Amino acid sequence: MKVPPPLTEIFLEHSRFLITSHLRPDGDAIGSQLALAGILEELGKEVVIENQAPIPENFSFLPGAEKISPFGEIPFHPEVAVVLDCPRPGRVGVVEKHLSAVGRLVNIDHHVSNSGYGDVSWVEPGSSSVGEMIYHLLAPLGVKLTRPIALAIYVAILTDMGKFQYMVTPESGARVFRLVAELVDTGLVPYEIYKKVYNLYSVAPLKFLGEALASLEFAAGGQIAFFRVDREMLARYGDGSDVTENLISYPRDIISTRVALLFTELPGGGVKVSFRSKEPEIIDVNRIASRFGGGGHPAAAGAELPQNLDRAVLLVLAAVEEYLENLGDSSGAEGP
Repeated sequence: MKVPPPLTEIFLEHSRFLITSHLRPDGDAIGSQLALAGILEELGKEVVIENQAPIPENFSFLPGAEKISPFGEIPFHPEVAVVLDCPRPGRVGVVEKHLSAVGRLVNIDHHVSNSGYGDVSWVEPGSSSVGEMIYHLLAPLGVKLTRPIALAIYVAILTDMGKFQYMVTPESGARVFRLVAELVDTGLVPYEIYKKVYNLYSVAPLKFLGEALASLEFAAGGQIAFFRVDREMLARYGDGSDVTENLISYPRDIISTRVALLFTELPGGGVKVSFRSKEPEIIDVNRIASRFGGGGHPAAAGAELPQNLDRAVLLVLAAVEEYLENLGDSSGAEGP
């Protein structure tokens, strides 16, 4: 993986940076932000990390997490804004207001759906995560891998690879595990990290999980499995945000499922849809999500629809069913 020389020059020549990422940041967004901030601070740079939303509780243990601030006043005027893990700049939410006031815009991402925006755009669809890409900045910038940087990168890779389940290719999987071994060599304890990221459920979110599991639905003869989560369900359990990100793994793991979907009604209106493919080499959910203005990867993608929950379910199910029908017998996959 080769870092574009103009990107290295920007990081070395400028002194003040704003780092941001997409709405509802996940482990890759948070981990890559903290890792990049750590690298720049090792170079003596001033850095502010700003997201629209506060950091999710299960990532608050990461060193430097307290530096991630919601949208507001920036203590200095940034020379460079760096957008991580975000296919298009509008996905950063209100932070986009600050991007327009910054002289240089850097786009670092691994989504195949990235639009290539920014003065410098580094997009690696073959990368497991943006965290993996940030690791490759260390050598050209002359920065040593410290334990805090390693921990942030590890969490980015762990979460975006679905607990190390998803491989872009067999070759990339081997590459990532070699990289992870180097991260662990800094003193990381994988099981302790896993517990902090994934084992923080309190009683209310687990009750939420039980209600969601009871509402599991199927379509296309069992090839599609999905949940719909409305605002009332979220409100009953204190929003349930610490389980919704992992909820989609349950329908995905059903033996007959080829595509799993999670429909989550958003507080301000509209519906967030998460897509998962169990056969990404055959069923590319990024292509389906792109029909609704979203995107991601062949195995995992997302989109937001302005319609109400019932209408969004109908539209997306129709698109997935059409996609499956168009596969015909060419996939060679057995039916459910």
